[in-house]
Parts: sequence; structure tokens; C-alpha cells
Amino acid sequence: MADNMRFYEAAREVPQEAQKAFNNGSFSGTDINPMWRIKKMTELFGPCGIGWYYEITSERAEEHHDTTMAIVDINLYIKVDGEWSKPIAGTGGNALVKTTKTGKRASDEGYKMALTDALSVACKALGVGADIYFSKDKTKYSDSETANTGTGVSFRRGDDRVGATPTTGSREAARAVGEAKLEQMDAQVAAGASGPATETQKKWITDNASPGDWLNIMQKYGANLERLSMKAATRVIEQVRQNNAAAT
Repeated sequence: MADNMRFYEAAREVPQEAQKAFNNGSFSGTDINPMWRIKKMTELFGPCGIGWYYEITSERAEEHHDTTMAIVDINLYIKVDGEWSKPIAGTGGNALVKTTKTGKRASDEGYKMALTDALSVACKALGVGADIYFSKDKTKYSDSETANTGTGVSFRRGDDRVGATPTTGSREAARAVGEAKLEQMDAQVAAGASGPATETQKKWITDNASPGDWLNIMQKYGANLERLSMKAATRVIEQVRQNNAAAT
């Protein structure tokens, strides 16, 4: 691995317990727990204030339609090989005052959450949580015929072409991790087949579905993966698995 990528590769993967799905009505995605981000920065560079720190360069309120937004700008600094970096900029925002049916509602955490958002933007430039923002990115453990599961292990059931990882050290162990990930997903499906599709299910479909699979999904479910129920996603996953098995 090139030295240029050492921090990116070390920080890209986000554990499942640090992820949380969200849907605010306008769009949906995955949030990263802020404390996990701080933990990862501490692992990479040392304690905050010693190996890394940030400074707030601007705090302001901006009016956007019926909402007053808290906007925070920061510069993030990291120490590498005894030298401090140039500033890594980040801008974050959060609602400060919202207009509701019952009037205006203020948030006493608007600036705090805007600061958290700004820090996430700056850390993103270092690759922290990169797999959440760029799930299609290939790692040195993946190739065109395997799927990245988000665990740092690339695999396909019934396929021996599985990359080793620094933590597992062997193809056999890497494959076992991948199998365990699918079993975990199966357990989630079995636990509540009537609810909305899980983020794990949707990511699996995205990573594994062929163009033909996508055509079927679009025809049956209106092309919107976010609208799939857990039961519908389970059927799609099973069909994709069968198609993948037939293609190998």
C-alpha cells in the first residue's frame, strides 16, 4: 500500500455498531456516530489537542426559507511524523430555528451539531468513514468478480477467490468473516420480515445486483430501493443470490 493511503485505508471502514440509518423525509442515508470518529482520530494521531485538534474560524446564523441555520467553519490539524499539517477545512450546518405549524421553535444544540457536522466534513478529507460515502470504492482485497461487504473482506458464497486481510491473515479466515456477515444479515431478515428494508439489505443488493437484476427491481418496485420492504428486499436478495450462483 502506498504511504499516501495509510490514513485513508486505516480509517475508511465504519463498524456496524457506529452506523445509524436515517430518513429526514427529503433524503435518507447512514449517519456515523461522532464518538467513533473521535476514537478513530485518536487511534491514528493521538489524543485530541496533542496529535490532532481543530479551531473554530467562524460561527454564524443564516436564513434559509423558514429556517434559521447555524453554520460553523473549522480548520482541522493533524500531527504526522512530528510536524503539524496545513489546515483541513470543514463547514457544517444545523437548524437553529425552525418554523412549525405552532410557531417558531429554537434548538439549543444548533451550533453544537453544526460543529459536529463540520468536524465530520474535515475528517472525511482524511478518509475517515470513506466507505459510507463511497461504498463502490475498490480496496486491495476486492476485484471485479467479488463484492465488498463493508467488513474489509471481499467474497462471494461458493467462491474461493477471497482476499486475505491484515486482521484475518488468510483466505480461509477472510471467507469465514464474510460468511458470518451474510449470516448476520439473514438473522436480521428473520427477526422482522414485515418492516422496511435494512441498510444492510439495501447495500447488499447495491453491491451484488447485476444490470439484469436492476431491470427486474425497477419493473417491480419502481426503481426506488429506499421503498423496498424487508420482505421485498429479502425476495430480491434471494433472486440475486440465485442469479450469482448460476453465473459462477
